[in-house]
Amino acid sequence: MEASTTPKPLPNRPEQKMPAIPKGSRIQKRPLPAPLSHRLSSSASRSSAISTIPTDTDGYRPPPRAPHTLIIKVTSNAPFMSLVKRVRKGLESRSSMSRQQSTKGLPLTARIAALDTSSGGNSQGDGQGPVEDALDDVVLVATGRAIQKAVEVGCFFTRERDLNVLLRTRTVRGVDDVARGEEGDDGDDGSEEEEGNGARVRAVSCVEVGVRWRAT
Repeated sequence: MEASTTPKPLPNRPEQKMPAIPKGSRIQKRPLPAPLSHRLSSSASRSSAISTIPTDTDGYRPPPRAPHTLIIKVTSNAPFMSLVKRVRKGLESRSSMSRQQSTKGLPLTARIAALDTSSGGNSQGDGQGPVEDALDDVVLVATGRAIQKAVEVGCFFTRERDLNVLLRTRTVRGVDDVARGEEGDDGDDGSEEEEGNGARVRAVSCVEVGVRWRAT
């Protein structure tokens, strides 16, 4: 029995490459939008809160966030110790008393997940994983070259015995403008360009590092 020699495409690799830009044009990258993260509210149930969250391009549904969660967007030129201090400051502001008070604004299912976490129980088997992720005190969000720095900060806090560090990967979409040259200002509309308006959509890898206090 002969094995097939046809190479199979990778699961996350696009089948077709992006079309080439017109001659004399250049790419102008826009700032990446912040990844969507819906906040949990006391009036919304777990099922309704999760079902209304849109999925990423790869089908990943980001977890909802608690009102007290601090989200830090990491850049590639951010100093390492500056990020560490920001995470520590966010963790210190969430003392044991404030973390107990913060659950008052969460739905009943999120409160139960917090109790299961504090008692050492495992709520992943109950299908409450997204609600469990909402209990993060600080979340580092990084894309592109900043991913390595966010992972390094997360690894730094794994040495703390009283902290839990979680790593999640996702995909976000970025929009780039195609700046035409002087010769192409009044030329074609660029039928090969996506949506025909001088803009291109690209997929960008994103990493979220969640840091929370470990249950005692």
